[in-house]
Amino acid sequence: MDLIEVMKRFPDQDACILHLENVRWNGEAECPHCGSKDVYKRIHETETGRIGRWNCQECKATFKVTAGTVFHGTKIALQKWFLAISLMLNAKKSLSSHQLARDLKLNQKTAWSMMHKIRAEMATKGNVLLEGIIEADETYIGGKPRKRNKKEDREPIKRGRGTNKDAIIGLVQRGGKVVAKLTDNLTGRAILDFIKKHVKMNESELMTDEFRSYQRVGKEMKHRVINHQEQYVDGDVHTNTIEGFWSLLKRAWYGQHHHYKTAYTPLYVAEACYKYNYRDNDNVFDKFISESMILT
Repeated sequence: MDLIEVMKRFPDQDACILHLENVRWNGEAECPHCGSKDVYKRIHETETGRIGRWNCQECKATFKVTAGTVFHGTKIALQKWFLAISLMLNAKKSLSSHQLARDLKLNQKTAWSMMHKIRAEMATKGNVLLEGIIEADETYIGGKPRKRNKKEDREPIKRGRGTNKDAIIGLVQRGGKVVAKLTDNLTGRAILDFIKKHVKMNESELMTDEFRSYQRVGKEMKHRVINHQEQYVDGDVHTNTIEGFWSLLKRAWYGQHHHYKTAYTPLYVAEACYKYNYRDNDNVFDKFISESMILT
C-alpha cells in the first residue's frame, strides 16, 4: 500500500483506532487480561488524539486496543505509525531513521525506535519451512577499512571469513521464501541444525558452494556443489538466488544504514527477509497490521 492510499484509508486517529479494533476484535471486544467480553468503551478525547480506553466489568482492568501490540504505549499518532510501516515495506533496500524522521516530522531517535519495533514484529514472523531446490550460503556484513593514502602502502582488503564482520547464514527456496540469521558458528554441525529447522530435508535438494562445512549436510540430504573457483553456474546448479538476496541486504547496509551494531543485526536481517518473503503480496501492509494485532 502506498502513502496516498494510507492517507485516504486512515485520514485521522479515529479511523486508525477503528481499523485496529475491527482487526483485533471483529466487532466483539474482549479484555486482554481475563478474556471477558463484558467490556465497555470510554469516550476517548479525539481533540487530543488519545487512544480510547476500555473498562472490563469482570476484572475491573482498563485497556486499549493497542495493548500488547507493536503500538503498545505509543504517544505517536497511529497515522504516523501506519505511514512508517508503509514506507518500510515499500523500501526495497531499506530506509534510514533520518529519512523517516524527515518524512514524518519526528525526532530521529523516535523514528529509530519505531523502526526497530516494526523490525522486531517482522522477526516474529520469520519461522518458515522450505522445500524443493534450496540454496544455502553465508555472507558477511560490515564496513571496509579505509584505504591508505599512498598507493604503495595499500594492502589488499580482506573479505569474508577471517574478518571481524558479522556472519549471516541464509537459505532460500527457488521461487519462494528466504530465512537468514546472524551466527557465530559456521561449523558443519551448526549449519546442519539450521537446515533441519527450516527445510523439509527428505523433499529437498541443497545447492551450495564448495565451503567445507556443507559436506556434513551432504550426508543427510541431496546435495550438489558449484565450485566458484571454476564457474558460477552449471546447469541448474548455482547459488545465484541467495546471492541476489545478499545484494539487497548489503545495499541496505552501504546505501542506507552505513553501520549498525551487531546487537541490532538480527533485526535488520529480519526486515530484509520479511520484505523478500512477501515481495509479491499486494496486501502486505494489511497482512502486517493483522498479524501484529494477534497476541501469542
